[in-house]
Amino acid sequence: MNDKAQLHTMEGLLAAILMTMTVLMITQSTAIVTPQNELAIDVQLEQIGSDTLKVIDIAPQTSIIRNNLTECVASWDTTTEASYPTNNLEILDNSISNLMPEILYNVNFAYTRNGNLTVKKVIIHGQPADNAVVVRHYVTLTNETVKTMGGGWNLADDEIKVVEVRMTTWKV
Repeated sequence: MNDKAQLHTMEGLLAAILMTMTVLMITQSTAIVTPQNELAIDVQLEQIGSDTLKVIDIAPQTSIIRNNLTECVASWDTTTEASYPTNNLEILDNSISNLMPEILYNVNFAYTRNGNLTVKKVIIHGQPADNAVVVRHYVTLTNETVKTMGGGWNLADDEIKVVEVRMTTWKV
């Protein structure tokens, strides 16, 4: 009898079992996949929110969206602020909800007034969750645009106002 052959057979069998167990342990592990999934959802929410604001801002008047983002911001009455569940800009709210079904969002406007940063809530759909993502889009207003849209920005004829539209998006 040759004991060497039996030893090589046992060695091969143990190596195969060890490799199989290692592959099973790696593929069954959930700790490797979980952080990547959360990051992917955040990136997806950020991309959808950013695309939504861009689409609304460049939308022509002949499209489904009645007013573009600049016109919606220009038409806003600066003395008002949204309080849940009443939103100030229904046209903007409807446009966003059509482009982002099943995603919750809040919208704030940030701008400077007398050298100070002012942030006003214009659309509120609840308290953001832990997985919330904030996207920003800048809109430039002129006195002509504000007058055409009937807004309350009180701009001088040669004044330009830059407004940051901040949209917080999240999924429940």
